[in-house]
Amino acid sequence: MKEKGVLKPAILLSIAICFMFFVYAPVELYLTNSGEFWYDLWVLLPVMLCVFVIFTLLCTGGLYLLYRWSGKLYQAALLFLFVTFICSYIQGNYLIRYLPALKGDRIDWSLYPEGRVQSVILWAVVIAAVGVLAKALSVQRIRMVIQIVSICMLLLFGVTLVTLCLTNDGLKSKENICVTTDYEFTMSPDANFIILLFDTLDGGAFSDVVVGNEEREAVFDDFTYYDNTVSAYPSTKYNLPYLLSGMWYENQMASDEYFEKVLTESPFFDELERRGYTIDLYAPDFDGFNGRTKQRFENIGMYTKRLSSYTDFARWQILLVGTKYAPHDLKRFSYVNPGAFERLKVAEGGSEAFHLDNNMDFYQMVMEQPMEYREGKNFKFIHLWGAHSPYLYDGELNYIPEGGTFAQSIDSCVTLADLYLKKLKEAGVYDNSVIIILGDHGQGEYYEENNLDQHPALLIKGVGEKHAFQIDGKPLSFADLQDAYLDLLDGSAGSVVFDGLPEVRSRRFLWYDIKDSNYMTEYEQTGQAGDMDTLSPTGREFNTGE
Repeated sequence: MKEKGVLKPAILLSIAICFMFFVYAPVELYLTNSGEFWYDLWVLLPVMLCVFVIFTLLCTGGLYLLYRWSGKLYQAALLFLFVTFICSYIQGNYLIRYLPALKGDRIDWSLYPEGRVQSVILWAVVIAAVGVLAKALSVQRIRMVIQIVSICMLLLFGVTLVTLCLTNDGLKSKENICVTTDYEFTMSPDANFIILLFDTLDGGAFSDVVVGNEEREAVFDDFTYYDNTVSAYPSTKYNLPYLLSGMWYENQMASDEYFEKVLTESPFFDELERRGYTIDLYAPDFDGFNGRTKQRFENIGMYTKRLSSYTDFARWQILLVGTKYAPHDLKRFSYVNPGAFERLKVAEGGSEAFHLDNNMDFYQMVMEQPMEYREGKNFKFIHLWGAHSPYLYDGELNYIPEGGTFAQSIDSCVTLADLYLKKLKEAGVYDNSVIIILGDHGQGEYYEENNLDQHPALLIKGVGEKHAFQIDGKPLSFADLQDAYLDLLDGSAGSVVFDGLPEVRSRRFLWYDIKDSNYMTEYEQTGQAGDMDTLSPTGREFNTGE
């Protein structure tokens, strides 16, 4: 009986801390960011409950062995685990304001010194407080405190999760829609319209890498490079639907409603279908796909409710939790690209899912996948990881484990574009294709004075167009592309589709913080696309609820 009483705090504390790390934290992350993950709570919960049971048994077993070996070591381990429990809970729930957005970038944690200061103070204060408590109370009383705190925290976790489930539709199953690679290398011998989008293909960086380099310029013979283009938004989320529809999002409706509206009502999609084009949309991070909207896209399929690797899923969940709950100086060991979870989808019918971090997937398919042909006309929108950080490949597509530079990442995009264009030429479908190569937004951190990511690269080639690589400095905006698409469909060359636009004009840009798009600020660019001195707020804002 005495042994049972001594071990009771170890059992309760083990249950509480393991529940926090392996059930509460991943479920809370999921429920508060459910739109960022493709899987349901019913996929997450069984896996993490298994992890919770395994680690609880290991933790309890380890404490029991310490107790059998040395009572003092057992007491010290109990206090250490208690400190870790309290500090981790506070760290993960209250010291998170400085945390960067998890958007696939490799995070430099040294850029957040306030986080280190807060973390050190937290641990120092809690260690001191528990030390004082241990000296002031008897061993039996401190164990009673640990038991009471563990039970109270377990109740708190339970109430919080139930509340989040009810307020965030956490129990609702998502539609298991999957963007597949089906028909990615099936082209029409008649007419093709291809938009090849490299994420974060910044216009200024592209110019630095390509312009003046004869070998790189030659890759884009027949293309006109519009080096003064302003995007609509600062990040992928709203630029993709805008590029495909010309429909602005101004927080006037729920974002899900907007994405669905784009997929069902885009004038561009309507025109493509009117002209007899089949539409392939390779954009796995495009929200809005459901049982109704997927019908017009032949490569949109379904995925099963199982995972391709349960161990990878569990490991990545634990790493994701570490970015919030680990002490500041240990967070760098917790990096995981949230997009990696996409690789665990299992598509139905033998199809392969089209992944977001896909540069090397695309490279392998360009090199190995035979080109096939179909009757009729075909439109393809292919969104690649592109120049997005982390910068893991150089211009020859060699892997850089320690990370390269943004310029090297731009160079790798040029290589991918070169290989893809050569494949189209070898297949005999290059000349009959409209091809647009662009970035969805820029990369402000490339410049000494950070801009708002408003300057993407844009290159256009029309059907049968032949000339050397050329540059056009007209002041363009993504808002000009819908009319350009129609002219290109009618046979215009990429070098003339913007000839009717004025040489001096202002261009609209809606900025928002990537962490919170509920607040948008309107800017106008009256000078060069990447120039911050001529990018000015208009005074108009578009905020949720207004």
